[in-house]
Amino acid sequence: MGPIPLIICVIACHLCHISGAGRHCNNKEHNTTCLECRQVVFVSTYQGTQENEPERQPRGGMWNLAMPTRGGQQFWTDVRNSGGWRVQRNSVTGHHRLIDAGNVRRAWGSREHCEHQLNQAVENGQVTRYSGKVVVLLHGLLRSRRSLSDLDAFLSENGYQVVPFEYASTRDPISVHAASLRQLIDELGPDVTEINFVGHSMGNIVLRHYLQDTTDSVTGRQGDPRIGRIVMLGPPNQGSGMAKILQNSFLYAVITGAPGAELGETFDSLAESLAIPNTEFGIVAGAQPDGRRGNPLIGGPDDLTVSLEEARLAGADDLYVRPLLHSTMMYQPEVMDATLSFLNNGYFVSEQERIRIPDAPQR
Repeated sequence: MGPIPLIICVIACHLCHISGAGRHCNNKEHNTTCLECRQVVFVSTYQGTQENEPERQPRGGMWNLAMPTRGGQQFWTDVRNSGGWRVQRNSVTGHHRLIDAGNVRRAWGSREHCEHQLNQAVENGQVTRYSGKVVVLLHGLLRSRRSLSDLDAFLSENGYQVVPFEYASTRDPISVHAASLRQLIDELGPDVTEINFVGHSMGNIVLRHYLQDTTDSVTGRQGDPRIGRIVMLGPPNQGSGMAKILQNSFLYAVITGAPGAELGETFDSLAESLAIPNTEFGIVAGAQPDGRRGNPLIGGPDDLTVSLEEARLAGADDLYVRPLLHSTMMYQPEVMDATLSFLNNGYFVSEQERIRIPDAPQR
């Protein structure tokens, strides 16, 4: 391939990355995806690696122009977070990028290449890895880490290191999101001594799937021993009645993807892969006063999206019920205060006002 087609391929692949959607390379000399194309370009033009020469860097990187991004909304999933610098996977193309704490892209290409660049940033002192106690935040369906930014700031002001988990909520099944969360947890590093979680809506289902994936009662495999307390905000722990109502809607299926169906019509199958946390966990649920219905399509008290019964989960150490709306509960000062209290003490208000949910009977 001559220099002109080569340059065209570089530009096409670069624009493909910027768009976040990905597309196939149109150069007839390449019948591969742009990801593979750019790997060839990188090796040919930058690494200069021959078969008899050792590689100095991992393959799969690409010339990078440091440029701002939106941090990854619906197309990007975090697989590693070190001090706010994140390695992300694109849910459409499968390629990776490294963005810094200000969401500026520092590298892109293969995961190996992005990991290498992040490790160099850590070694050079540009990035300080997390240590001690952290709180991982998980947003819900159709949302992004920005939906929890107020809670992030509040917990940070109160002494917690916060690790937001961004994931392409509508693009992949819940099992894939759980696997990505597992990678992020495993890569936090040995300096992290305690990992707490706060999830909103479907983020709690992703978390429960992760917990199930990392434990096995048959083999005796235990989950990460560093896991501390868990706060669930508006969790559809028993599935979503609204999702079942909307499951036959073409528009709903297109917008919410596989997770939308998993929360509705196929939740019974999904439930087999969801663990009940074996650490302290509390539930924040929305319900109208005096047991009144908020959404006439949902049976019983609700937050307009998830009913109180759907939020409940056997074994919870505390249940905090207030007249909250599902989509805005995480912004409410009383919810932030209750979340902080549970993370610190294991209850939302006080020991005397704690409402436990009994464990499920043994079968």
